Amino acid sequence: MIKKILVATDASPASGRAVSFAARLSVEHEADLLILNVIRDMQLPEELRQTPEFEAFYNTREDWMRRAADEILKGAKNRARKEGAKQVQTAIGSGDPATSVAGFARRRNADLIVVGTSGLSKIKVASMGSVSRKLLDLTDVNCLVIR
Repeated sequence: MIKKILVATDASPASGRAVSFAARLSVEHEADLLILNVIRDMQLPEELRQTPEFEAFYNTREDWMRRAADEILKGAKNRARKEGAKQVQTAIGSGDPATSVAGFARRRNADLIVVGTSGLSKIKVASMGSVSRKLLDLTDVNCLVIR
């Protein structure tokens, strides 16, 4: 039985399709819908992180990223409501997207994770990685990948 569905969104067309699909599933199963946006870690050299200006830069970046995440989640929640979803919650994660989604699903006892994929070729996935592919390796929660 599906009682709690987690959908990750980054405002891409693929994640928009995932939000819509997850919302319709939540209606069909009378399940709670959790919508998550993950703010990625910055990949910066340690020397740069130790400069005096870094803290101010990081705090400003964090503020902007949280504002963007709030807007992304607001749009996703509206989309889910239009699809008929009743119980909708939103959250912001941080770090590696796949790791954050897997941890959030575990902590919130999600029964299903829904993610979108852009459908990259196998060569591009091998060289760039794929959040959905990594997520499948990291979690025991059932996953549905939407194209």
